[in-house]
Amino acid sequence: MINRWRYGVLLALLMGLTAGCELESNKQIRQQAQKAAENALAREAEMMAQKHAAELNAANQIGQVMVAVMTPTAGNKTGGTVTFTGVASGVLVEAEISGLTPGQQHAIHIHQYGDLRLDNGKGTGGHYNPEGHDHSLPSNETRHAGDLGNLTADANGNASYSITINNVTLNSHHNPICGRGVIIHAKVDDGGQPTGNAGARISQGVIGFAKPAQ
Repeated sequence: MINRWRYGVLLALLMGLTAGCELESNKQIRQQAQKAAENALAREAEMMAQKHAAELNAANQIGQVMVAVMTPTAGNKTGGTVTFTGVASGVLVEAEISGLTPGQQHAIHIHQYGDLRLDNGKGTGGHYNPEGHDHSLPSNETRHAGDLGNLTADANGNASYSITINNVTLNSHHNPICGRGVIIHAKVDDGGQPTGNAGARISQGVIGFAKPAQ
């Protein structure tokens, strides 16, 4: 009888411990689920705030114009202008470039720094990439903020290029480009990692405020 009694008590204790473990496990699961839901809500709120800020930034910069005067790097002859105009859908980028290799495509990027003290263009650093994305072409929404694609030179080595981008602002909080560098490369940007295999830097400029039209 004593052995049976002890066995019953032991069994009850084990069942109680098991139930307690299950309750604790369920509690942990509920806590994890609640934390995941809170994190998801926080991410959604942050994305909405960023979208709202971007919309305000875009509205504030409409009509504002910045320009980069492009000058050749050592041993090259590529020059011209790249203008950046605030529009309702983002920033309109327009390039008028000469001295390119006739009939060839040439990569154009916004770079991290507006430092032109080196005559090889390397003072501008790497691509402007404040969000830490992989490199890509403008057809891919997820890319470096400075990835502008390619210019196509005509038979005389001249190129006109236009693109509207929405991942930067001129001089606001979201990926501002004022004071950054612009680089034109010797080769085409093929979209490869890490910078598109675009070759040497043949022209450089700094983005600054344009003088208002008279």
